[in-house]
Amino acid sequence: MKKFNVLILIITIFWIFASCSKSSETENEDKSAPAKGGATVTWHDFNDGLKLAAEKKRPVIMDFYADWCGWCRKMEVEVFADQEVARKLGDNYVCVRLHTDRNPGETIKYKNHVLTKQEFAMMLGVQGLPTLVFMDRDGNLITKIPGFINKSMMLPLLSYIKDECYLNKVPFQDYMDGKSPCGKK
Repeated sequence: MKKFNVLILIITIFWIFASCSKSSETENEDKSAPAKGGATVTWHDFNDGLKLAAEKKRPVIMDFYADWCGWCRKMEVEVFADQEVARKLGDNYVCVRLHTDRNPGETIKYKNHVLTKQEFAMMLGVQGLPTLVFMDRDGNLITKIPGFINKSMMLPLLSYIKDECYLNKVPFQDYMDGKSPCGKK
């Protein structure tokens, strides 16, 4: 009886995710909602974004996103569409968006591996949406942050990563409190 209930639960979860997906859309360059003042975030797919990060010598912010995810949409409207956030991202980062609910067979080339988006997410330990992943310009993982991040936390976080405070092992809280020797907020 327990095995049957577990099987029904697994099938139900699979059905929910499958019914919410949109497999026919592409994600090569996805624009965010326009920010007040006209700034937008240009989202790249992973393979193009990582190449661009190496060329421009910029870190990568990767947004694991799904259209059905309410918190993802909230972050899109309240954070990524904000003019100050969009400007900081455009000036200092290469932005990559991985739509987890689109093109499930699409492959990602990462450090001599060819992975599906789901395999890549599992490799990074992404367990829920939204999740932001920060990588350096060479594609090395800096940090992974699950959940919604509001503007008041996002702006100093973007500066902290841009200033490479993590390389100096400066705790983020010290950076927030102004105790950081690594750069300006």
